[in-house]
This record gives sequence, C-alpha cells and structure tokens, in this order.
Amino acid sequence: GITPDVLAFYFVFYAISGLFQHSNADLRLGPLNYVFSGPEVHRWHHSRMISESNNNYAHSFVVWDLVFGTYFRPKSRVVENLGLLDPEYPSGFWRQLYAPFRRVARDMT
Repeated sequence: GITPDVLAFYFVFYAISGLFQHSNADLRLGPLNYVFSGPEVHRWHHSRMISESNNNYAHSFVVWDLVFGTYFRPKSRVVENLGLLDPEYPSGFWRQLYAPFRRVARDMT
C-alpha cells in the first residue's frame, strides 16, 4: 500500500502545484511547459473564450492534455480576458461553495 509519507508528499505537492498554477506569476517554463502545468499553460483554461478555456485541464502534469488533444498554448500571443462569463456568479467564499447547487435549487422550484 501507500505509506503515510508518500501520501503526505502527494497532498503537499498537489496543493503547492495548484497554488502555483493559479498564481499571477509571469513565469515562463520554456520546454518544461510540455511536462508541467504552470501558470503560462493553465491560464488559458481560464480564458473567457470558450474555444480557449475548454483546454488545459491538467493539474500538475500535462501528459493527459497532450494525450487527449486538450493541450493549448499559442506561442504567438498571450491570453487576453480571464474570468467567468456569468456576471452574477457569487464573489463571496460561502456563496461560491454553494454556487454549484444554485441550478439544482432553481430547477427544483
């Protein structure tokens, strides 16, 4: 089985990777963009253009995006507008936690 040390390392790596990936750092990884999903690659996943945001799902390593054809990183430009398309999407922490259930609650009434 998996030892507690390996599990702890995984969760620490996963958390740091997610924070790094979603940071506003202008860090260029060069050829390592084909290995790691850093801010330069993952930022495209948060584009307001659906054709761009339906890509780069990988959390830490981009291997599955490369395998399934969802890797997207145009070299000739940077991502323009980031964010959600829904202007009424909640901005508070607790409201965001509830957000996935909004549609279900509306549909039930």
